[in-house]
Amino acid sequence: MLKLRSIDEGCLEAAAKLLREGFPSRSLAFWQRGLRRLADHNRTLGEPSVGTFLMAGEKPVGILLAIPRQDTVTGRRIVNLSSWYVEEAHRWSAARLMIAALRDEDTVYTDLTPTQAAAEVNARFGFRTFDTKVHLLVLPWTAIVGRRRNRLMALEAVPHGAIHEELMRDLAKHRELGCIVTIVAAAGRYCPVVFDIKPRKHIPTARVVFAESTDLVMDNLAGLSRMLMLRGVPFMTLQVDEGASLPHSVLLRNGMCYQVRGEWDARKIDELYSERVLLKV
Repeated sequence: MLKLRSIDEGCLEAAAKLLREGFPSRSLAFWQRGLRRLADHNRTLGEPSVGTFLMAGEKPVGILLAIPRQDTVTGRRIVNLSSWYVEEAHRWSAARLMIAALRDEDTVYTDLTPTQAAAEVNARFGFRTFDTKVHLLVLPWTAIVGRRRNRLMALEAVPHGAIHEELMRDLAKHRELGCIVTIVAAAGRYCPVVFDIKPRKHIPTARVVFAESTDLVMDNLAGLSRMLMLRGVPFMTLQVDEGASLPHSVLLRNGMCYQVRGEWDARKIDELYSERVLLKV
């Protein structure tokens, strides 16, 4: 008999081993570190669980991680679902994990890195699919040819009350998690841009994980490029709609997608507290 069990902090090692089995390109240490960051984040929200196991007796045979947060603009709860894996012998019961995860109709659910199989199942549960591609920008070049529309400023320089207090806390937390946070001062508005930094072929590469739009990034590409280079980062990746063009860049990967169930502003880049940041996938 298969059953479901919440993954509390005492089960993180078992979760890491199952994820290592399901995603063998990542090491056990990779999953151990990521699950610890996820558990620490969830604990601050009063969430004792990092996801759900599918159990065959006392053995975990399936897993789905859940990363919750609160949207500072809409106030709605967002749960990022990630790392869905079920051993082959039990895949006929894989949908049970998704049914359990989607129990709250008022929550917005996202899957930012679905496999093809997961995307097909997600669609049957009402997820919308946004087709995307990823471009690579070489920052020494874009610092010269990129647009220079607005001024950049440090998070500490933002006038009190200019950015929602909850969002300011989120930005500070992401900086603690190793992200680079900057503010674009645009016509009396203060627009955060957050970059997650991870090595690509051993070279630090920035990925935009939060911005009000791709246009904001491209309109300030020269300044953002210089700012990142001063921090030792020579490359940046940016995810855009499948049909979009992106000047001064090269196509890194296409045929990708992310999926959402619930209200979502597709113009916005919003991967705060996601698997990109906490799991580093």
